[in-house]
Amino acid sequence: MSIIGRLRDYIKNIIHFGKNQHVHFGKNVSIRGHVEFGKIISLDNNVEVRNLTDSVSTIGNNVSINRNSVLRGKFSIGNNVAIAPNCMIIGANHNFSDINIPIKQQGVTNKGITISDDVWIGANCVVLDGVTIGRGVVIGAGSVVTKDVPEYSVAVGNPCRVIKKRN
Repeated sequence: MSIIGRLRDYIKNIIHFGKNQHVHFGKNVSIRGHVEFGKIISLDNNVEVRNLTDSVSTIGNNVSINRNSVLRGKFSIGNNVAIAPNCMIIGANHNFSDINIPIKQQGVTNKGITISDDVWIGANCVVLDGVTIGRGVVIGAGSVVTKDVPEYSVAVGNPCRVIKKRN
């Protein structure tokens, strides 16, 4: 088999696209690890998607991830999700409980992040490991999401907190 053929087979084993795809990749998009993509996906310039866990991360249908955003670790993104520029979605965390062992040698947790359908995450947000963002949620720009956000909420701040419910 040719080098091109082997490369194609390798890519097919780690990046999975659904049928009838419409995918837009901007400049300098980086995808590593096991990720499944739905239909109508837009990854803007300098987006990094990296899942180096043993599990499969998923990105649903009609999802846009704007420039300079980073998705790492284990994550599941639903349908009709908009992630604004400069966001960090980090589905992993360093262990640091043993003061006698350097932090970098203590391993990581991979609880993962779940972003449900119809979610809008504003610019410059950070979503940390173990968080579930419910259906229909709006996360305000600059927020740091450290715990679950219930469905149809508007949440803002550092740490992120619910300020109202959507009707």
